[in-house]
Amino acid sequence: GGNLAAALCVKICMQKLFEDEALDDKEFDDALPTGEMQYEGASRLKQQKMPPVRTPDGLMLSCPMLNMSLELSPSRVRGTNDPVLPSGLIKTISDSYLPPGANMDKTDPLASPFYANDEILSLFPPTLICSTDDDPLLDDSVDFNTRLKRSGVESDLRAAHHMPHAFWGLSSAGFPEAKQVMVECSSWLQMHMNM
Repeated sequence: GGNLAAALCVKICMQKLFEDEALDDKEFDDALPTGEMQYEGASRLKQQKMPPVRTPDGLMLSCPMLNMSLELSPSRVRGTNDPVLPSGLIKTISDSYLPPGANMDKTDPLASPFYANDEILSLFPPTLICSTDDDPLLDDSVDFNTRLKRSGVESDLRAAHHMPHAFWGLSSAGFPEAKQVMVECSSWLQMHMNM
């Protein structure tokens, strides 16, 4: 879910960049990275003629897999045999999300928001990323949070201690750490969603 929410924000921000700056096709292409990080989805985005979509008031991501490319990171190496999300399952999820032969590279920001450039990230709404200190995807969250902050976005990362990946359900099972994160997230949502 976290990947999809972030990818939709990337798409909205790409569209906003295209519309707000009234860029022609060449200018839009020039605003995107080149080389291995080219946005394959950019040409599809231009052709889709999406109606304008408002950027969300806030974005909350829980244990997101923001990099589908399967590049190793310290948390992914450390979590190779994680009981909830072992590396084999991460590969299966990535391959199911973008099967081999799909018409999109796993480094396309519309599949892996991790690869969005700073200009696009600067248009992101305030973001809260929740993870755990033992999550194999922790580095995805740490790196993404750092890049959002560097791009001027209000972003915060909360890492619950001694909890597994996707720990949300444990709050109702009596785990105080999970319950505390739920309370903090509820407060954050109320503050950013004008509730």
